[in-house]
Amino acid sequence: MKLERKERVIIVGCGRLGRRLATMLSDKGYQVIVIDNDETAFSKLPETFGGFTIKADGIDVDTLKYADIDEASMLVACTGNDNLNSLIAQIASRIFAVPNVYVRFEDTDKELLIKGFNIHGIYPFKLTMGVFEDTIFGENEEEEDL
Repeated sequence: MKLERKERVIIVGCGRLGRRLATMLSDKGYQVIVIDNDETAFSKLPETFGGFTIKADGIDVDTLKYADIDEASMLVACTGNDNLNSLIAQIASRIFAVPNVYVRFEDTDKELLIKGFNIHGIYPFKLTMGVFEDTIFGENEEEEDL
């Protein structure tokens, strides 16, 4: 019997979004590594979390190598800092060629930083507006990266 290797996912930022993603992906069988420079953030992960945590700076190339970014199928940059998220996503995509890179931006104008790269934007403002439009009008005019 051949064991299938779990896909590796790296999440940089252990805030609400990072914790929820890490828990969901861990529950679905992914090998999840969460990187955050605030060790207390890891205490908010549920006891059921089956992944790994690294207290370090997510833009540090040595930290990303330690997390085996070369083997990652996905990286999500979701710290509280748009510029930091952009840099982490660019490193993952352009230096390490991670096939699926996602970045959370609070500022929708930051979209220009990732245009033309294999990086997908997540914009809480656009998501909120989409839900609001769906709720009020029953339609969502924007179908691009949310």
